[in-house]
Amino acid sequence: MLQQTQVSRVLEYWPRFLEQFPALPALASAPPASVREAWDGLGYYRRAANLQALARTVVSNGGVLPDDPAQLRRLPGVGRYTAGAVASFAFERRTAAVDTNVARVLRRAFHPRRANEATLWATAEALLPRRGRDAWTFNQAIMELGALVCTARVRRCEVCPVRAACATGRKVTSDK
Repeated sequence: MLQQTQVSRVLEYWPRFLEQFPALPALASAPPASVREAWDGLGYYRRAANLQALARTVVSNGGVLPDDPAQLRRLPGVGRYTAGAVASFAFERRTAAVDTNVARVLRRAFHPRRANEATLWATAEALLPRRGRDAWTFNQAIMELGALVCTARVRRCEVCPVRAACATGRKVTSDK
């Protein structure tokens, strides 16, 4: 639900969706119309269909969601970011999760003159702590940094906790 949708919007949908489909088997066996109805109002309805297809695939393969990012990417609707986020946040695997917010932070901190997707993912992987639990914390922190401090519209370098290590933050501080 959080793919391309703000948390504040998802908060009203998630509890109802989870009540109706409390586990993958319930989602897998539901009529597609009921899944779409539960999703109604969130937009990007292909995500609901992909989520149900994912549930059906997982249930038909034993009912256990894989913890490996490469295996997760084989599931319907799961791209690189989602695979990394699920592996990191659900299973505490050491893997990067580069969403829009993380990409913005990495660009501003390490590649202010632009960086392609491969460079951003390589940077994220290089920064990851070695232990899975620490990688979980790092991924959560960098996402929050991009969502709350290093935002798309306003970068708040003056309150950024990493400004001394950030190429953009150092420049903004030296320009004052």
